[in-house]
Amino acid sequence: MQDLQQSAKDKMHSTAMEAALIAKKGNVKKLLIGHFSARYEDLQPLLEEARSVFPDTILAEDGIKINI
Repeated sequence: MQDLQQSAKDKMHSTAMEAALIAKKGNVKKLLIGHFSARYEDLQPLLEEARSVFPDTILAEDGIKINI
């Protein structure tokens, strides 16, 4: 999440919002976010953060199927 931006940067990761900004700038059709920290028991806030910038965002969760 964006409130842990410095920690993400230190670990060479992105926040959900940063991933969404990259997707928006890249003019992509859909953003799939994954590789979640174990600190997040509830992934909904990550999804909401990304969707605030890039609405067509989905979570990469076990068992989902995505047509490309």
